[in-house]
Amino acid sequence: MSVSSDSMANAPNPPNYGNRAGFAIFHLLIRALGPIPAYLLLAFIVPYYLLLRTGARLSASFYLRHRFPGLGGVRLFMTTAYYIYQFGKVLIDQAAMGILKKERFTIDVRGGEVLQRLSKEKRGIVLLTTHAGNWQAAMANMNRIEKRVHLLFNLAGIEGRHFFDLAGQRDRFHFIPPGGFLGGMVEATNALNAGEVVAIMGDRAFGAKTIEMEFLGEKAPFPMMPYYLVAATGANLVVLLTVRTGALSFSVEARCISGEEDWTQMPREAAVKALMGRYVACLEEYVEKYPYMWFNFFDFWKTDSKYKVTMRDKEGV
Repeated sequence: MSVSSDSMANAPNPPNYGNRAGFAIFHLLIRALGPIPAYLLLAFIVPYYLLLRTGARLSASFYLRHRFPGLGGVRLFMTTAYYIYQFGKVLIDQAAMGILKKERFTIDVRGGEVLQRLSKEKRGIVLLTTHAGNWQAAMANMNRIEKRVHLLFNLAGIEGRHFFDLAGQRDRFHFIPPGGFLGGMVEATNALNAGEVVAIMGDRAFGAKTIEMEFLGEKAPFPMMPYYLVAATGANLVVLLTVRTGALSFSVEARCISGEEDWTQMPREAAVKALMGRYVACLEEYVEKYPYMWFNFFDFWKTDSKYKVTMRDKEGV
């Protein structure tokens, strides 16, 4: 398997929705009156992003045009408004989960018994997360995992958005920066070989190596690292998907997609592509059922040779 030499080029950056002062206003409102008034305030802010921040509207259109092909200008505008509003409500929920008592929320976990069973095994777990629903708060509530959890995420530049700091739970996890040595591959491999958990995004490469897969009618580059880690260590692969089901309510589904196969005994190319295909099928099923819950704000389908992996042999990386 040969790869491009520029494996850690900078990944595309989505637009910044909000700033520190804006998040602070919402946090104060949530503390004083709860999330419902924050949802109402959000409804007055969404038109600003639609009418004045045209870059925000464009960034949402890449995904929406693939998910809803054939939308005319007016329908696309209204769809974008609803999509951005749903995204904003998820951000409010993330903040509220960090600020308010956990008992205020309804959390339905499906597949929790799978996590409990796998966490008792000696093998490690690659927890494949997605920019879907309230994924940060879901991660912070995965108390069924009885292993040390490492997060291979890039949290830089999203102050005020994420659950971990607001809830004071950043110390519960060990963060592996994707911009570190070899993209965090060595540290993640060591953790999995020790039987621990590594959570990594399946729908964002952060500049790492990718493979193109058919997704919503067009080739899109998906990061190969999660599947390479499974093929190299024999870890279980679990997809974590979350859905906002209402005010202060969401569901979490954990689905093991690695099956009973011994992926370490397969040619690396075949293992990586087969595992990735299973994840992409899960993601397509998800966006078909919950089209406004996958939050993608850049041209996910744009192919760049700096990021792409070319499969030619079975020698490994």
